[in-house]
Amino acid sequence: MEKPQNDIDNNLNAESINLLEDISTDFSMIDNSCYYSHITSEMSCRLGELNNTLFKIKGNVMVILVKGHLSVDLNTNNIEVDGPAAVSLNHGSLVNLQVGDNNQIDAHILVYSPAFLHDLNISFSSISVDALVSHDSPVMELREREIHLLLRYISLMNSVMSDRFNIQLNRHIISSLTSSLFYQMMLFIYRRIDTSNDSHNGPRRNNYVQDFLRLVHLYYTTERSVSFYASQLFISPKYLSLLVKESTGLSAARWIDHFVIMEAKNLLRYSGKNVQQVAYALNFSNQSSFGKYFKHLTGMSPTEFQKQ
Repeated sequence: MEKPQNDIDNNLNAESINLLEDISTDFSMIDNSCYYSHITSEMSCRLGELNNTLFKIKGNVMVILVKGHLSVDLNTNNIEVDGPAAVSLNHGSLVNLQVGDNNQIDAHILVYSPAFLHDLNISFSSISVDALVSHDSPVMELREREIHLLLRYISLMNSVMSDRFNIQLNRHIISSLTSSLFYQMMLFIYRRIDTSNDSHNGPRRNNYVQDFLRLVHLYYTTERSVSFYASQLFISPKYLSLLVKESTGLSAARWIDHFVIMEAKNLLRYSGKNVQQVAYALNFSNQSSFGKYFKHLTGMSPTEFQKQ
């Protein structure tokens, strides 16, 4: 998390982190890449320092607001948050924060650097496409059992980050716990999806988009052309692209590429396969064509990515 005028690198801005530590009731960190902060009414005299301060998010920030009120200007859009709720602030977002009644605030904050997020092992193929298109808000209201479960994750992460005995192993533990926390949040989203509700399904044109994403989820390792998915839906590629773009903000081709690249990154980093094996696993004709595709979309070759 950093102020916009500062340079961007893989570590988080020291001034912003120092401010976060100063106003925290409890604070821990690991390897300058993951930070935990607990903000409560005990530090109410310092919370005002957050108000009217513009931050540029670097990496990712998750706020678990147990109680209290936050007013967040996120990329010029005002969002009012009442606890219990989870707020996710993504890389590059501009945030202007207003803390409500300081006597009521109880918030747990996790801050992750881009380098830390880059090394997370998350299987994109396991994520339901319903979740991808059904929850586009940075805020999720939490139920009582959900907030208790999240606080158990947070307590464990804080304990690990506070232990200085073996930083390298602790970083791996935090990485695994963060992946688990991500999957847990996805489960919360799944529970909010009522697939049997006709109003949720919407008109036929929205069904096309849902069906397209489900098909991509099934076939992206073997089929990368929009025409294939359009033929499965008995509509033209042009019409499919129009519907997907209008509904999701991304073109049909971008969605296909997104699935392929996420899986390619997982295979390159965690499967133990070499570049040629990954190319064949994703149904590329040869290593060269896979390399060109990967570099076009990521800016680096598969080998360069694998060596990072």
